[in-house]
Amino acid sequence: MLPYKNPLAYKQLRTWQQANEILRLTEEFIKTLPHNEPAKSHMDRSARSTVRNIEEGFRRTSTREYINFLGFSAGSNEELMADYEHCLSPGHFNPHWGEESQAMAERGFWLCKGEGKMLFNQIKALERKMITEKTLSASENARRAMKENKERQEEFNKYLKGFLRDKKGP
Repeated sequence: MLPYKNPLAYKQLRTWQQANEILRLTEEFIKTLPHNEPAKSHMDRSARSTVRNIEEGFRRTSTREYINFLGFSAGSNEELMADYEHCLSPGHFNPHWGEESQAMAERGFWLCKGEGKMLFNQIKALERKMITEKTLSASENARRAMKENKERQEEFNKYLKGFLRDKKGP
């Protein structure tokens, strides 16, 4: 038995909709880049992978598998965001590409940033669902809690370093 009633319901997910928007933007953006730009094919593959992994994960038979595919999607999205950031870097961006190209790259970067946050939230929601349904094993639950604690600690350490640096002054 499949875990969904509507096999195309993933199209109603904001993560899928935005991933498709990013894919269309990326396809247009890479047309503006020089023919020999090495990032072109990688950006295209990353954008496609983000969308396709959401679709494939949705069709899997367990929530755990779905979460794994959303993780693949998040990884591809992160690669694409880094490619956009690289294209925008002062040493890489060519003014001959034009203002429109730069605007597309900036939009792509920020859409990828938002997509990453939405995918993270979707994964967390599915993990909470597994906890509620008691389908998340005790060891997975423990690993998840340890990872969240580590992430919180790293965020706090980063905040603290910035705070102390600001207090020190120049």
